[in-house]
Amino acid sequence: MSPAERDRTGRLVSLSLRRPIAVTVLLASALVLGLVATLGIPVELVPRGFEEPFLRVVVPWRDAPAPEVLDKIVRPLEEELATVGGIDRINSLSLVGSGRIFMRFKQGTDMDVAYREVRDRVERARRRLPEDVERVYMRKDDDTGIPIFVLGLSIDDTLANAYDLIENEIVLPLERIDGVAAVDTNGLVEKEILIELDRERAAAAGINIWSLAQDLGQDNFTMASGQVRAADRKLLLRSKATYETLDELRERPVSPTVRLGDIATISYDLPDWKFRVRAMSHPAVAVIVRKEGDANTLEVTRRVEEAVERIKSNPRLASIETLQLFNQREVILESLSTLLRSGEIGAFFAVAVLFFFLRRLRMTLIITLSIPLSLLVALTVMFLSGESLNIISLLALMISVGLLVDNSVVVAENIFRLHRDGLPRREACVRGASQIALAIVMATLTTVIVFLPASLVEGQAQFFLLRLSVPISVALVASLVVALLLIPLAVYVTLPGNGERGGRGERADAEPSRFRAAHDRLNAVLRRGYDASFGRLNDAYGRLLERALARRAEALIVLVVAFAATIAVFARRVEFVGIQEEERGGFEIEVELPNNTTFKETEAYFLACEKVVEGMKDELDLAGWFLFHRTNFGRVEGWFNTPRTNDLTPSQVTEKVLAALPRKAGGRLLAGEEGQDEELGKNEYTLELYGDDPEQLESVAGDVEKLLTSVPGVLGAKKSSDRPTEELALVVERERARAQGVSPQVVAGVVGYALRGQALPRATYQGKQIPVRVRFEESDRASLGELGDFEVPGAEGQRIALGSLTDVRWLPTSQQIWRSGRRTSRAVTVELAEEGQKETRERLNKLAAGLDLPEEVTRDVRRPSGDDEDLRALLSALLFSVLLIYLLMAFLFESFVLPLSIVMTMPLAFLGVAWAHIVMGLDIDFLGVVGIVLLVGVVVNNGI
Repeated sequence: MSPAERDRTGRLVSLSLRRPIAVTVLLASALVLGLVATLGIPVELVPRGFEEPFLRVVVPWRDAPAPEVLDKIVRPLEEELATVGGIDRINSLSLVGSGRIFMRFKQGTDMDVAYREVRDRVERARRRLPEDVERVYMRKDDDTGIPIFVLGLSIDDTLANAYDLIENEIVLPLERIDGVAAVDTNGLVEKEILIELDRERAAAAGINIWSLAQDLGQDNFTMASGQVRAADRKLLLRSKATYETLDELRERPVSPTVRLGDIATISYDLPDWKFRVRAMSHPAVAVIVRKEGDANTLEVTRRVEEAVERIKSNPRLASIETLQLFNQREVILESLSTLLRSGEIGAFFAVAVLFFFLRRLRMTLIITLSIPLSLLVALTVMFLSGESLNIISLLALMISVGLLVDNSVVVAENIFRLHRDGLPRREACVRGASQIALAIVMATLTTVIVFLPASLVEGQAQFFLLRLSVPISVALVASLVVALLLIPLAVYVTLPGNGERGGRGERADAEPSRFRAAHDRLNAVLRRGYDASFGRLNDAYGRLLERALARRAEALIVLVVAFAATIAVFARRVEFVGIQEEERGGFEIEVELPNNTTFKETEAYFLACEKVVEGMKDELDLAGWFLFHRTNFGRVEGWFNTPRTNDLTPSQVTEKVLAALPRKAGGRLLAGEEGQDEELGKNEYTLELYGDDPEQLESVAGDVEKLLTSVPGVLGAKKSSDRPTEELALVVERERARAQGVSPQVVAGVVGYALRGQALPRATYQGKQIPVRVRFEESDRASLGELGDFEVPGAEGQRIALGSLTDVRWLPTSQQIWRSGRRTSRAVTVELAEEGQKETRERLNKLAAGLDLPEEVTRDVRRPSGDDEDLRALLSALLFSVLLIYLLMAFLFESFVLPLSIVMTMPLAFLGVAWAHIVMGLDIDFLGVVGIVLLVGVVVNNGI
């Protein structure tokens, strides 16, 4: 340090010694602000403002097959949504009974604006959607979308008014809580008014279901009709043509002599949904509570807990069992408690290590003060900037605990050394802080500057890295200020003066106090322990350093060989992944049963699976389990206790469950499935096929799958969620239909209305808006023979049997149809062996490049995205950080060579990182790279 710089630092330290009252007032102010911030900072699970660049649109359409969903719902929505600004990619999924659109936006897109644009395009597309599509759901992924509370309800099957009871006694009270934004239910089915026509009686009365559905849909309405005058008053007029009771609906004329009740059975009951949801071995309904954006999570969740306790004591809900499935407040408190315990343990060991090396209690306590003071400053800055205390920010504070004492240690130790060499207290404090001021400023800045490239990273990596780096940087800068201002003053107050020995007022010739004697005895014990351990290690290090300096060439060769060998092993054994295997919170098993399986058989099978999982809950360390199924497919899920009480990995748990579940002839159990819109797994290789004809894609995919599975190193193909099944199809013979004057659209409408039913406008019944549906009775739609006897109206009013206009065939169809970039896609995914994955991927890429595909079909190898993109961006930022550190040191040292020698310590640090991951069998994920970024600053500090 130059004399001028040392003089400026000396004046700063002298100021704290001359104005101790002012420094004390500043300290008290910091403590008060820190206390206010600590008590007032909101506590949440994730940082505020977290917003992924994704939007989803979901459109339910009851019982519609996937190809029809694609044509009538997905394509119109895709055409409109493609005009939204900022879209990076549009994927869609057509399912039986619903269509889904997934939109990924470019980084930096304002998602609030994007949401409004998507809502506008959806409203435009609604005019083109089928009339019986009732709702369109739009979902935005942000921190407010995470539920704060999920309540499971176990419902008695004999409960007649479950929907109304849950809505009125559970949902509405929860929605009224201050801070609650929405309360949704999953698995709860609303009763509906069902009009089931008797086909024979309707035919005898000359009633056609197509025409009847149109008429019923038009005469159930309420309309504002203007104003009228009565005497001297002006009255509003409303035209009302709604059905208030089922009897009114039964009495509705359908012809001059026939009432609706004469040809139909009208009931108010649950629809025959063919699905089941069970949690913890009980029929389940999930009540999902979400909070408003600015509401305090802990406070709102506490109010919800109180409301749930009142719900449990409600006598009207005695037949409904409640079970808490998720409580974000408990998760937050448990996560914070775990991190706090880790921080406390880390702080304790930091203090213990300091005392072991320093062997001076006063200095240890003075240095330890820098930890809480710096953390309080960081909390104050977070509070004033509107941030919350969450698992990311608290993790940052815990990481910084071990870094905060560095500056204070070197300042206090240097002051003590100079005083021991004979300098007066004041001069020792001033000179001791001044001598090492440049070093600690540079050490602090190098640690802070490693996070500067976080501004260059985009997306989620930038969001989380900034929330992690700001508390660390603020705390480190605060520790620097504490080291230069407060530590010299504190050391000055506690150091013995001239002629003193043990403390202020204790003369050198005075008898030592009991405390001093005990301290000296403990110091002697610690000194012997140090000499026996680190003293010998220090001597060995000195001898090793002498040999290395004497044989510099040989030492350099050894380091280069060790580094090259480490890189070779590291490249084969460790990969960059989005999530560690150990971080999965449970298992998920997909179940496929044969197409001819009845719903009752499926239900019995899943109940047997449920008993198996329940019997293994202790062995597998399960906190809960869940199952969902339809007629011939479903899934079984389980999630672990927190913290875990055994060492089984998620993969091992999945294998145990797969081995224990019962088998059914023709069925399959799959541990996860091939996802068309999911990130690429570590041991997977996926080839995307694109085209316009789903059947052609499926045929090509089958051939490609055979080729890929024949490559050495490929274990087998993964199950695809969109493999075709057979469905019964009525193929309209156009020539016969044209001859009879029947439109194919009329044929499709009659069949659809008869089997699936037609949703009518909601009716007011028992003071509520109730769904209404019309269809044929079960006996009239139970067999192919009955289907062929359906009658459709001809051009001249004659009635024509459906069987004379159509042929019944079994045709392959997809249960799921994926589209990417508005083209139908089909993913072929194979699983790779652990060993030799790089060579296997090269062979697969070569095979994919040489495939002879039809002209209409294109291919693309799915590349890692999402988390892998974030990892690559972080690695680029890491290299930029190293460059910035070098330039900063060159600027402060006024040298290019000296900083280069310090930077060269980073490859040596990588040796430890690499072998730690190799030995422990861990891959490097996002947080691992963040840790390496932080390690760069620590390593440079040691070099400085």
